Amino acid sequence: MKRVYRVFWKEMVQVFRDRKLVLSTLVLPVLLMPVFMFGPSLLLDRLLRETEQKRQEVAVAGLPEEALQALAKANLSPVPVPDPEAAVREGNHPVGLRYQGGTYRVFARLGSGLTEGQVAAGKVQTALQALKEAKVAEALARKGVPVEALTPFQVEVVDASPEREKAGGLLGFLLPFFLVVFILSGGQVVAVDATAGEKEKGTLEALLMTPVPLWQLALGKTLATVAMALLSGVAGLLGLALGGALATRLGGGLLLETGQVMALGGRVVLDGGSFLALFLSAFLLALFMGAVMVSLGLYARSFKEAQSYMAPLQLLALLPLLLLQFRDFLELETWHHLLPLFNVALLMDALLKGSATPWQAGLTWGSTLVYGALALLFAVRVFAREEVVFRN
Repeated sequence: MKRVYRVFWKEMVQVFRDRKLVLSTLVLPVLLMPVFMFGPSLLLDRLLRETEQKRQEVAVAGLPEEALQALAKANLSPVPVPDPEAAVREGNHPVGLRYQGGTYRVFARLGSGLTEGQVAAGKVQTALQALKEAKVAEALARKGVPVEALTPFQVEVVDASPEREKAGGLLGFLLPFFLVVFILSGGQVVAVDATAGEKEKGTLEALLMTPVPLWQLALGKTLATVAMALLSGVAGLLGLALGGALATRLGGGLLLETGQVMALGGRVVLDGGSFLALFLSAFLLALFMGAVMVSLGLYARSFKEAQSYMAPLQLLALLPLLLLQFRDFLELETWHHLLPLFNVALLMDALLKGSATPWQAGLTWGSTLVYGALALLFAVRVFAREEVVFRN
């Protein structure tokens, strides 16, 4: 294993000599992840609150006095115009309202994403709903029917998630996704430079002439890829955790369809065993993907060609993670924990929620280790083919 270590150390020294690479792979994720992940959401939350408090003008036509008063109470300024729809379409007013034939029609520009008009339209709808309920209550009072008849019972949605899942918030959902993303991006740096990069620099031939078995060369380069992938994953998670702590401190949140607010931040609660299990899952995933990336780098004719292979590989690896968001709609079977990449995503999600079982962990780790060994064997076979290694 001494030769494997020397190959591993050679690749790591070469990586850390490039300060720009270290900065972009290990430092910038810690600094930029809080900004990119939680900055826009916090900014949007602040803008929405300011827009709610702002007094918008509403282009109105044919409104009765009671509706005008309801709009004024909702912090809206009615402005009479001949055609409210045209006024909104031309951008003169954020929202319009017309009353005709017993129907209130609200006009807003809804096809260009979240706008001030959509927020103003929501305020108009709320004001009209309050007016409608008041008129119904008056009609019932005239007939001697109590107002309570309108609400014979209350409906309350309660979050029954386990405490660990509830504490994680949005951070618990994002952590497995970005852990895999950073493992792939960090490992790619070493895998491409240690294979296709050495081809272009002409140092691969000299390395192959050394009395080192091919499997040890492949293993050393793969372990260097794994080490950088894990370092990149740790850096990304530190940035994600920092962003989550800041978002929790600032009190940002996303409004759900149920009317509840999902916290943008959160905190990951892991005991010692769960932490080690999460690290082992990340290591085996990095080993599997590292061996695949080394194989592709050896197969490539040039550094640029190797990079072109990595882009579809990342998309292929992210597909199971995108499916992870639909896990509650799936009836999970045993064989799901044998699927490459998807099994690791499932296990990480279960570990963060505290619902992982030893059987799930064993299947995931065993199958991922087998996939990693097969990928490493493939890398050794690629190393042994001169027509592949020396092609240019």
